[in-house]
Amino acid sequence: MLWSPARSALKAMPLLKAGQLISAVPGMYCLTKKRRLSTTLAAAYGDEAWQLVPQSYSLPAELQEWKQWLQQQEAHGVDPGPWMLKTAQHLGKGLVLLPGQQAYQAAVTPRLPSAKPFVLAQRYVSNPLLINDCKFGIRLWLLITGVDPCTAYLHTQGLVLFSTDSYDLGSLSDDEGAAGRGHITNYAQNVGGTVWNLVMLKQHLGADVYKRLWNKLVSSAAHVACAAMGEVRQEHAAGRVPPNSTFELLGLDYLVDEDMHPWLLEVNGTPSLAVDHGDAPVEQLIHDTKNAMVQDMVNILNCSRRFLARYGQVKAGSKLPAPQAAAVRATLTRNDEASIRRRVEFELKHRGGFLPLMGHYPVLKYAGGVSSSTGIQQQGSDAGNNAEQEPPDAGQQIVASSVSSSVADVNGSGQPGSGPAFSERDKRLFVYMQSWWSKQRKLLALRRKVAKQQAQQEATTGEAAPAEQMQQDTVVLDQTPVAA
Repeated sequence: MLWSPARSALKAMPLLKAGQLISAVPGMYCLTKKRRLSTTLAAAYGDEAWQLVPQSYSLPAELQEWKQWLQQQEAHGVDPGPWMLKTAQHLGKGLVLLPGQQAYQAAVTPRLPSAKPFVLAQRYVSNPLLINDCKFGIRLWLLITGVDPCTAYLHTQGLVLFSTDSYDLGSLSDDEGAAGRGHITNYAQNVGGTVWNLVMLKQHLGADVYKRLWNKLVSSAAHVACAAMGEVRQEHAAGRVPPNSTFELLGLDYLVDEDMHPWLLEVNGTPSLAVDHGDAPVEQLIHDTKNAMVQDMVNILNCSRRFLARYGQVKAGSKLPAPQAAAVRATLTRNDEASIRRRVEFELKHRGGFLPLMGHYPVLKYAGGVSSSTGIQQQGSDAGNNAEQEPPDAGQQIVASSVSSSVADVNGSGQPGSGPAFSERDKRLFVYMQSWWSKQRKLLALRRKVAKQQAQQEATTGEAAPAEQMQQDTVVLDQTPVAA
């Protein structure tokens, strides 16, 4: 496996051999490039994209559209609010925050040769949820393990990164003209600042509020993964990429507003795995969170089998016979339906803290063509799941339209998108995942029943209840094959 920034990993694509894996998915730049994220989402979802990300304009291509929007707001007496201008730089560099018209003028004014050009104008979320008077952002990790069908997982652990300074909407910029520190939550601009994990955020918000927020985060991540698939598959076909040879770990950066709505600000193609903080307990928290995610990623990618196929190593100093090693390599490159099903089943079994998003794809809303014989009906529910929550009922969809209509009224003009490029394999996987969720729900209910009966018997007799048969029932259900 080649673990490298996407730009350099893609250079190894022509050299790939059977069983090898690189940490870059061709075409994923449609999400990771700042100027491409908003256009990719808008192409898929139309103005519903502005319920996922703040309204954005790619620069300089969409300068005229941005100007027209600003003029429309002015004609209706509406304050366009502040806008964030972004360069292609990373680590929170090159950000300029200005009121609407001033931001436009800054965008059209030629910059000094030493200054990077602006590539994006993004409407500023001016009503962020504050904790201790400070803004915070949420970093989540999205793992793409397959392209057709699209298999994507969101890790249930993440980091909460706080701005160093208090939030002050009356002070947008610092003395040098850059966005003020109270408006930036990027860790590189707040080194040594406050960092929480998601457990701490849940404790602060309360379980019910956090659950609703998590549901929206899951929905958003699923929509984002689906939006990229059309371009990703085109790039794979053009490059003749071998099956099952690419994956990519993405960093999703969210900002939460006062209405508990998460706004996706950026998708990072090479999220930092560094662990560095001046406070030892905080550094340990960062280490534990990232380390757990990386371990789960290694497990879900089945790296041990890939190493076995490539090097024939069972253990140090021993090798598989050549025919067996060749057979292992062959299984890793098969792309038939049965092989895909086995890969997905392996990933689900070894996912650790990764939540499968395939059952949350908006297939029913945008794709159609899912057989009615499956009995799946879209409910438009706001239900979701994390490691501590019950899986959703079959067919439950977390759709962007659950966002307040006022968001679309302000940001959009009602233009529809073409929808994500769902393949037939995506649709079949969606149906499969509904069955998988149903099985998980039954398993969870049985485990709760076992725990309740054990507690009741222990309370009555004062002794731990023997639950061998109930445990056997649980194991049997856990091993029951999922319907195709």
